[in-house]
Amino acid sequence: MREYYEEVLFQMYDKQIIGDSYASIQTIATRIKWNSIAKKHKVRKKFANVFRYLIRKGYIDDHGKRGKAGSLSRFGVLYVIGKSGN
Repeated sequence: MREYYEEVLFQMYDKQIIGDSYASIQTIATRIKWNSIAKKHKVRKKFANVFRYLIRKGYIDDHGKRGKAGSLSRFGVLYVIGKSGN
């Protein structure tokens, strides 16, 4: 997995965007500071595309119409905990 995907997951975990405490894409992008992550990793993708990718892979649960809101899934939380343990 690319570093910026992991950083998105770690930031969502740190900001407690997990389970029922879901938020809209715009709110999540602001809270995790997507612009600084994109600049750091030189990513040209929009956050919405990264978000949808993580939904398709199962790391984020979709809570809205067509991926308009979401939170970390159980799998995403386990991934973050597993990576931070190393």
